[in-house]
Amino acid sequence: MLVSFAGGILAVHKILPLGHGFILALFFSIAICLVAIPFLSPRIRFYSIILIFFLTGALLGQGKRHPSRLIPLANLHKSVVIEGTVLDPPKIIDGKRAKINLRAQELILKGDAVPIDEDIVVTVYSHTPGLEAGDKIRFPARLRPFKNFNNPGNYNYEEAMRLKGLTCSASVSDGRRIVPMGPGHLPFLRGLIEAIQKPVRDLFKEQLNARNFALFRALILGERHGLNPVLREPFNKTGLGHMLAVSGLHIGLVAWAAFFLFKWVLSRSYRLALEIDLRKMSAFLTAFPVIGYTLLAGFQVSSQRAMIMILAFLGSLILGREREVWSTLALAGLIILFLDPNALFSISFQLSFMAVIGILWLIPLILDKFHYPDNSQQVRMSILNRLLAYFTGLVAVTVSAMVFLLPITCYYFHRISLVSIPANLTTVPILGMWVIPLGLLSAITVPFSSTVASFFLHLGAWGLNKMMAIIEFWSHIPWSSIWTVTPNIFEIFLFYSFILCIFFFKHRKWAKIGVALIATLILSDVAYWVYQVRFNRDLEVTFLDVGQGNAALISFPGGKKMIIDGGGFSSGSFDVGKMVVAPYLWHKKISQIDYMVLSHPQTDHMNGLRFIAKVFRPKEFWYNGDEVETEAFRDLMAIIEAGKIKTLLPSDLRDGIEINGVRVNILHPDPDGKPLILEKDGKWLNNNSLVLKIAYRGKTFLFPGDLEIPGEEVLVSNAGEMVKSDILLSPHHGSKTSSSKEFLEMVRPGICIISSREGNPTNFPHQTVLDRLRDMGCRVIRISRSGAVEIIVGKDRFKVRTFLEEKGP
Repeated sequence: MLVSFAGGILAVHKILPLGHGFILALFFSIAICLVAIPFLSPRIRFYSIILIFFLTGALLGQGKRHPSRLIPLANLHKSVVIEGTVLDPPKIIDGKRAKINLRAQELILKGDAVPIDEDIVVTVYSHTPGLEAGDKIRFPARLRPFKNFNNPGNYNYEEAMRLKGLTCSASVSDGRRIVPMGPGHLPFLRGLIEAIQKPVRDLFKEQLNARNFALFRALILGERHGLNPVLREPFNKTGLGHMLAVSGLHIGLVAWAAFFLFKWVLSRSYRLALEIDLRKMSAFLTAFPVIGYTLLAGFQVSSQRAMIMILAFLGSLILGREREVWSTLALAGLIILFLDPNALFSISFQLSFMAVIGILWLIPLILDKFHYPDNSQQVRMSILNRLLAYFTGLVAVTVSAMVFLLPITCYYFHRISLVSIPANLTTVPILGMWVIPLGLLSAITVPFSSTVASFFLHLGAWGLNKMMAIIEFWSHIPWSSIWTVTPNIFEIFLFYSFILCIFFFKHRKWAKIGVALIATLILSDVAYWVYQVRFNRDLEVTFLDVGQGNAALISFPGGKKMIIDGGGFSSGSFDVGKMVVAPYLWHKKISQIDYMVLSHPQTDHMNGLRFIAKVFRPKEFWYNGDEVETEAFRDLMAIIEAGKIKTLLPSDLRDGIEINGVRVNILHPDPDGKPLILEKDGKWLNNNSLVLKIAYRGKTFLFPGDLEIPGEEVLVSNAGEMVKSDILLSPHHGSKTSSSKEFLEMVRPGICIISSREGNPTNFPHQTVLDRLRDMGCRVIRISRSGAVEIIVGKDRFKVRTFLEEKGP
């Protein structure tokens, strides 16, 4: 039933049409099946029930599609006035900006007030006022739609925001323009949760340092607002990132502790032990702390799903069906998907559900190898042996979950922790037996005595400090984690098929044939990618979508790779190299870069290269020699020095180089040519950009960085006819201060690629540049509309393809 229901949801998202007519057809089909069931034979009845679940999944998967008043305005980047209620405490980023989840309730446009009911994300760039959940505010803002970086292997940000129920984003340049309007109206459940959380949050803030405050908020209240990248990194490196989201681990620990506590208390009464089933009563009572903890943790999506799964298992115990774990798990999955069909596409649902499948499936095999004692044997064991049995079970759980989730974690996070097992063994007991219990005791006692609550909290903080010391120890080991290439859907299917065949290998003939077939397919897949990455004979140039910036990958014949610029944003909170460029490289199964090129040290070209330099270990770094006093530039040069990466300047490359038949020349700045005469400011950095020309089999590419008209004049004066190129990356993102008529007439490109963000504040590309290019008969490709652009030059072939064209409309 679960598989059929999920199949219906998946089909309606990927295959089946949408619309009122289709919904009516689904509804009548379900009704016909329900009416016919009593008259069908048992075998046909079974298939009819399965069909009903499939059709119901497709029906519910359509979702509620209310028309939005904000999305059309966001697509036009309109400035409006919005009034609404703050849903959660603001999340402070970089100590300056703040993100606020808001229930927008009134839209004021051109003096007219329109009632609305949509959730949006508000970004305040400076002077963030002190706001709390439940505050009503009014403010002017510019609306923007959520936008993806359209590259192969990208994270679907638009879909993630839609699944969270968020309509669009709104930006407020100055928080002093936000007007408080008194208390607002929170939804009932959200208001109840905030009333429970606020005194606990206030106690945590008053009693704890900044780090422990952020961690206790995450572990007890489910609020991850204060978890900056620096704090998250040790958890990610050690495979303990799951600790930071209140989910199955946390609620499972609470359920486990509550169940045995209730059972121990009830067993003190001889009369109760005779009259009732202590296990069933303990399971019933355990449901209350599980629900209570879920409410205290903000009733977040991940905690809701964990609560449903644990309540389903407790229910099976009450009904005496605890041995039917697979049916119980399937029932929990059905309930979750019935309440929220979109959960099927969320990372948290996939991870938690697959982890439980792996634990249920693989643990018996692992414990069998260790001759793990059953419950009756454990009663007669010494304390030392019980501890050994406990840690053996913990190892089995960790290994089962880690192995079964391996392809999914690689697909979403591109990282494997090599210290996950010892890290879990040494931290989960502290978390489950000390930090969470004392944190919950502190939260429970807040209404009665702040002194007692503080006592429990400081005891918990002591354990948290010890746990963090252990996590930092494991994370500082150089090989604690490795970055991995991204498996595709076919490879993930092969992985789980292989596990299935191994499971039945001894007892089923088809499993032996399956192992041989899957092993052959795996070897073929590896051979295909090795050829594509290392022995491909074509030149492939990919211009990536990095928003308002530049980044391009050059794949040379024979396998060498060059990255030219890495994109970046002025704020340090979003790493374009890690979140945009690297996922594309991993998607293409690229794990090392040979040449890293920086055109000039400005954020939209440079910031993304820091992660690339650290993780992809380039052999050479080319740049123009300009230095700037920014943290990003210092970080980049420190990484290059620490990695012992060879640094080359234009004077080292004056004769150009040839890489497997591809000619690469540096045209600007020319150490032997006419110098650039400008003051050394931002204009200098642009006009002194490193300019590369790449030529192969009669096709040429020109990468001019952010050259403006003075730099173009110097380039043309020094290089002359050498600037003639078939494909031009538009200088300075299509600015009217670049791409002069004289420069374009010298280059005479057939194709011009423009890399700039749609709706950017500078309005790049300027219409003047577009008109000049089109008057020349040049094909203009705007990455903001086409997505990543891949150009392939091979023997007797020249191909241009864009990411959004490949995906279809």
